[in-house]
Amino acid sequence: MIRVVRRALALMAALTLSAGTRTAGPAIEFTAPRRLATVVGPAVATLVVEPPAGTTIVSVAFSVDGKVLDTKTAPPFTFPWDAGDSAAHRLSAVARFSDGTESRASVETSRLTVNETEEVALVNVYAIARTAKGAYVTDLTAKDFSVLENGKPQVVDRFSAERRPLRVAIVLDTSFSMEGDKLNSAIASAVEFLNIIQPGDEGLVVGFSDDVRVLQDLTSNRSELEAAIRKVQAKGGTSLYDAIFKASERLAEFEGRRVVVVLSDGRDEADNGLEPGSLHTLEEAQDRAVRNEVMVFAIGLGRSLARDAKALRENPTARAEEMDFFGRKPLVSILDSLAQTTGGTAVFSPGAGQLRKSFEQVAEDLRHQYAIAYRSGDNRHDGAWRAITVLVSRPGVSVTNRKGYYAPSDAPAARSKAKLRP
Repeated sequence: MIRVVRRALALMAALTLSAGTRTAGPAIEFTAPRRLATVVGPAVATLVVEPPAGTTIVSVAFSVDGKVLDTKTAPPFTFPWDAGDSAAHRLSAVARFSDGTESRASVETSRLTVNETEEVALVNVYAIARTAKGAYVTDLTAKDFSVLENGKPQVVDRFSAERRPLRVAIVLDTSFSMEGDKLNSAIASAVEFLNIIQPGDEGLVVGFSDDVRVLQDLTSNRSELEAAIRKVQAKGGTSLYDAIFKASERLAEFEGRRVVVVLSDGRDEADNGLEPGSLHTLEEAQDRAVRNEVMVFAIGLGRSLARDAKALRENPTARAEEMDFFGRKPLVSILDSLAQTTGGTAVFSPGAGQLRKSFEQVAEDLRHQYAIAYRSGDNRHDGAWRAITVLVSRPGVSVTNRKGYYAPSDAPAARSKAKLRP
């Protein structure tokens, strides 16, 4: 009797399509989320699947916005996913059965309205915790962290040590100074770095010299990303700031962790060495990364760079702020500033042979991030800079995180040229 009732309920579900749309055939249905539900942050999708009589379930593939995130071969068919903070999504599932047939289901979630955004808008912070010797600390809980905004304690709304979806731009210096072993090593190291791309992640490839070129737009296809990296060639000057600006702009519309990994062996300058290489300034590039919530992980290549960086680490109070003849900061200070302000890290490689290790360090940093989200206690929409401080109660542990963000503003958006606060 129970079996008959179960079959009847499955048939009713197949006819009513209550949770979304699907093709005719065996019953497959989303029971969560509901159709047009508003979903934010970490979530779980749940499906019920009824195979045709006399068959078994081979697999159920789960997709969000056209990207397959997970596949299971046996119940329960529950799939963790990340809905982000505001976007609408289309969830899909394909069930394959032992007789070769398939059944599909889909459901759409709703984007937050303006009023809902005001109520649940969160400030997202990704934090890396290390000991004094630089070892990662991986066993912290939400209770170990406290967050200050402009010096005032905030209530942490969400916390996770689980890996979050990644949108990463690999930005490579292809100026003439990179010719030869430098560029060959950069290519090999960047290709190996692609191992960090997991299901649900996407990457893009940007090359910069006299201009900035998007060699491969966002994709989860590692073969396409590798092909783009391998075709770079060395020529011209160094438009470093334009490259960071453009990559940050490209990442802005996507949910998940937004990351720029930029490699350069020299300062922003034209091929003649007498003019800037970029139309944008350092302040504008840094500002764009901050406003678009992009973390910049910088890799500096060169023996003198590595030497200056070592001296800076050993004596942090003696920052290398001296200007050159043209009034430009040293590259070590530039890369340090970009990384520290946005929540990334700066790594310096003395030579091409050590580049792989530098890329590996960035990859490890990305694998060891805690995700923290809080509702700001300041409800003003004044567009002001708000400093973020993340503290850990465990002695001897320090945290790397972005230094702040700009509050929402009711005024029309304007590109700021003001220098960011340290």
